[in-house]
Amino acid sequence: MAMNKKILAFVCDGKKFLALRNSSKDPSHGGDFWFVVTGSLEKDENDEEAVEREVLEETNLKVKEIFDLNWSSIYSWNKENHQEKNFIAFVGKGNLKLNEEHAGYLWLDLDAFIKKIKWRLDLKELKQALEKGIKKELFFKMPKTDDFRIK
Repeated sequence: MAMNKKILAFVCDGKKFLALRNSSKDPSHGGDFWFVVTGSLEKDENDEEAVEREVLEETNLKVKEIFDLNWSSIYSWNKENHQEKNFIAFVGKGNLKLNEEHAGYLWLDLDAFIKKIKWRLDLKELKQALEKGIKKELFFKMPKTDDFRIK
């Protein structure tokens, strides 16, 4: 089965993280919860280009710098396997405008952000990875992949 390549971007202005409220109007987006920017790579697009495009499409913010967290996940959804790489997308101040995927947003400090978003993995690990990532340091020295596929 082919692997759909995706990105997950923690949008950060250098101090605060952007939590996006998922729009529950479209069931394909999974319901009403707070999360981050995600999306699939388009044809002939690399990870960084996808991060820039998805952040711009979903928030109207321009990405200044991208930090690869050296962390990804593999999961099955909608009868497809997906590999999603995690990044921090550093943005400047801009006119934040949400697209139809989102119903609201909050800029939160790291502790509040971690408590707010829907994250199925270890929250302490996420916090440590983001604390280091803000300083452009790797928490995961070796690439880490969480595999959620049904065995």
